[in-house]
Amino acid sequence: MSFSFFVLTVAPPVAGVLLGYLCGGRLAGFRAVRIRALWLVWLAAAVQFTQYFAPGVRHVVEDVAGIPMLALVFAIVFGWLAINLRHWPAAIRLAGAAIVLGASMNALVIGLNGRMPYDPAASAAVGNAPGLEGPKNAPAGAGTRLAPLGDIIAVPLIRKVASPGDVLISGGTVALVVLVMRRTRRDHVTPAPAVAPATV
Repeated sequence: MSFSFFVLTVAPPVAGVLLGYLCGGRLAGFRAVRIRALWLVWLAAAVQFTQYFAPGVRHVVEDVAGIPMLALVFAIVFGWLAINLRHWPAAIRLAGAAIVLGASMNALVIGLNGRMPYDPAASAAVGNAPGLEGPKNAPAGAGTRLAPLGDIIAVPLIRKVASPGDVLISGGTVALVVLVMRRTRRDHVTPAPAVAPATV
């Protein structure tokens, strides 16, 4: 597993767990909030993993079938959130909505341009050669649609350029995990014993 893949995919939920513990939460909170169709999360992770590390499969799916694997990931995540959001408390629904909005922004700019556009200046700022094109990314230009939704945020730590949608997805994931973990603290508070009235 590459470091960049870890940071972009695994780090947000891990950071959410650590922050959840710091805020007094516990993993048992996931039992307090019913999570349906968890297998869809694992499926989305498997598709994302395949996209990064199985170029042969990616070629068949994207070039032969004509289906962007990133679109499959978004569709699976959308489906999982659609199943669960309406059953969750308001604060957790808000975190889930941030994830949906971020994924929608990424899907929109990719759909309009065919690939995720990136800012060549931001790419150069993290040490990458500007102007490079790949199966998933292309430098933004005069004809790029909704370029501000593309990869415009330099992340020097992993030599990557992120999009505003990526920020919403990562932030929403961290917030969702923290809020779910804190459900244990709120839902399992033992009420104070009633004080019997004093007798004369």
